[in-house]
Amino acid sequence: MLGGQGLLERYRAQIEQGLRTALAGEGALCRIGRYHIGLEDEQGAPSQAFGKFIRPALVLFTTEQLGGIANDALPAAIGLELIHSFSLIHDDIQDGDRTRRGRPAVWAIWGIAEAINAGDYLHSVALGTAAKGGLNSVQELSRATTAMIEGQSLDLSFEARFVDESDYLGMVDRKTGALFGCAFALGGIGAGLAAAVPTDVIAGLRELGREVGRAFQIQDDLLGIWGDGNALGKPIGSDIRQRKKSFPVAVAYARAQDEDRNRLESVYRADAVGQTDVNAIVDLMSCLGVREDVEAAVDRHSARALDLVQALPFPEDGRRELIALIETLARRDR
Repeated sequence: MLGGQGLLERYRAQIEQGLRTALAGEGALCRIGRYHIGLEDEQGAPSQAFGKFIRPALVLFTTEQLGGIANDALPAAIGLELIHSFSLIHDDIQDGDRTRRGRPAVWAIWGIAEAINAGDYLHSVALGTAAKGGLNSVQELSRATTAMIEGQSLDLSFEARFVDESDYLGMVDRKTGALFGCAFALGGIGAGLAAAVPTDVIAGLRELGREVGRAFQIQDDLLGIWGDGNALGKPIGSDIRQRKKSFPVAVAYARAQDEDRNRLESVYRADAVGQTDVNAIVDLMSCLGVREDVEAAVDRHSARALDLVQALPFPEDGRRELIALIETLARRDR
C-alpha cells in the first residue's frame, strides 16, 4: 500500500486479536470497552469500527526494525492502545463531544458516570496487560500516561486564556507527543535495548515521537479549521465553533492587532459561536497568513522527525517505510 499505510495494515490483525484477549469477559465495563475500541456495536454484535491503531503498530514495527520479535512487544502495544482509548473516553466527556469515529461516544449512550468508570477500567487493564511485557514497559507506559494526562489538563486550562506557540507546544508534547514517544520507546524496550537508564537509542526514539506528535496535532488543528467538511464529518471551522485554542488560534492571536484581538476574544467568550462569527475568524486568519504559517510548522516538525529517523539503527527499507508513514500522517487531507 502507498504512503506507509502498509505498515499499519501489517499488524492490524495481531492488534485486534490482542485487544479481544485483553477485553474478554461478560462484565458491563468489558462490553463498553469493546464498543469503544470498535470490536462490537451498541448491542454487542461483532463490529470493525476501529481507528488506525497507529501507536501499537509503531511499537511492533520498531521492535522488528531493531531486531526483536513483534509478538514479544504485543502486551506493551496493547497496553498503549488501551491507554489511548481510555483517554478518548474521558476527552469526549470533557469536550462534550457526542460522537467518536462516526458512532455515539460512550458517555452519550451509558452516561457520564459509567463512561468515567469505563475509562478507568481501560486504564487498569492497560497496565495489567503491559506488565506481561516486563517492568520496563510498565514504567515507560506509566511515565507517558502521566504526561498525557498533564497535557489534557493544560489543554483544559487554555479555555480560560489565549496562549502563545510555546505554551501550545508544551501542551502538545504531553497530550499527543508523549504517547507517540512511548510507542517508539516501547518498541526499543521490546527489542531488548532498554536498561535501568535509557540508552541514547531510546532517547532518540522518544524525541522522534515528540516531533511526530507535534506534526500530527498541528495538522489535526489545521483540518479542524480548513479541512474538507464532507471527508471529516464536520463543517469547516468546527474548532472555532467549539472555541478550541488550537495552534492556528495561537498564531492568529500573536499576530493580530488590538481590534482583531478584541474580536477573537469576543467570539471565544460567547456562549455560542454562530456561522457568521466562524466566517469572520476564518477570514481574519486568511488576512494574517495563518494557514501558511500552520502548514510551515507541520512541515518543519515533519522534517525534524525525518532527520531523527535517519539517525536510527533501522534497516534502510524500514527507514523508508517509516518516513512514508510520517509524511502521510503530517499531510493527510491537505
